[in-house]
Amino acid sequence: MNRIVNLGYVTGLDYRDPLLDPHAEFQRYKEHPFVAKLLEGGRMIRYGAKTIAAGGFYAIPQLYSDGVLLAGDSAGFLNSQRLKGIHTAIKSGMLAAQTIFEALLADDYSAKQLKRYKQLVRESWITGELKRVRNFHAAFRHGRWLGIANAGLQFLTGGRAWGLFDRTAAEPGHEAMKKLSEFGYRGADIEQRYGKLRFDNKLTFNKVTDVYHAAVAHDEDQPVHLHVLDTDICATRCAEEYGNPCQRFCPAAVYEMVEDAGGNGKRRLQINFSNCVHCKTCDIMDPYQIINWVTPEGGGGPDYKGM
Repeated sequence: MNRIVNLGYVTGLDYRDPLLDPHAEFQRYKEHPFVAKLLEGGRMIRYGAKTIAAGGFYAIPQLYSDGVLLAGDSAGFLNSQRLKGIHTAIKSGMLAAQTIFEALLADDYSAKQLKRYKQLVRESWITGELKRVRNFHAAFRHGRWLGIANAGLQFLTGGRAWGLFDRTAAEPGHEAMKKLSEFGYRGADIEQRYGKLRFDNKLTFNKVTDVYHAAVAHDEDQPVHLHVLDTDICATRCAEEYGNPCQRFCPAAVYEMVEDAGGNGKRRLQINFSNCVHCKTCDIMDPYQIINWVTPEGGGGPDYKGM
C-alpha cells in the first residue's frame, strides 16, 4: 500500500553560525537512523520552503488603517509554539468581515471606524492563545536544552519567560548572525560545519533537485524580482566577514558567488532568480539588509500542491 509521508524541518532565523545552511540541516536530519528508516524505499514527490512570521504577540503590527485591515499571517497571528496559524487566520477573517459589515452600515471606512477590529481581536480567543506562547520562540535563544527547560516553565506559568517574568526584548534575526572570525572559521568552506555531507538522490538531495520538485517556473525574460542594492558589498565586506551567507540561507540556490569573467581572481554575485521559491528568507536574513525581494510577475514561482 502506498503512503505519503510529509516531513518538515524548522530553522529559527535568528541563528548565529554564518555557515549554517537550513537546507543542509534538513538533509542531515533525514540521515538520522529513525528518519532514514521511515523514508527507506520511498521517493520524493514534492519540496517546498517558506518563512513564517513567528514574532507572535509582541510583534503584532497595527491591524487597521484607512480602508485596510490585516488578518492571518500578515497580522502575525501564528502560534509559534505549535506552528499553527490557519485557525487564527480563519477567526481573524471572520472578525474582519464583521468589522467591514459594520463599516458598510456606517458608510465609513476610516481608521477611526475600522479600529473596531482591534477591539474584536483583543476580546477574542486569538489574543489569549498568542499571549500564552508569547515568549516561546525567545526561550530557545540560548540553546536547545535551556530552551526546553524554559519552554516547560512557560507552559506551566502561562507564557512568562523563565517561568518568572515577561521578556519582550528581541533583535532582528540578521543581527544575531556572527562573523566567520567569531566562530574561528577559516574562510567560508561549508565543510567546516558539515564535513563530507553528500547527496545520494535517494534520501538526500541538493538544492537544485529540490527546486525541480517544487515545480518552480518563471519566464526567463521577466524582470528580476530580487534586487541587491550594492553588489560591491557582496564581493568585498560580506565575502570577508560572513562568507556570503545568502548562498546558504537560500533554500533554492538562487544566490551564487562565481568567478569574475575578467580573470582577475575576484568573485561576483550571480542571481539565479528563476530558482526562487518565494520564501523571502533573503529579505530577512541578509546581514547588510541590501537584498530587496519585490513582488515578481504574476503567475510565476513554485506550484505547491498538497504542501
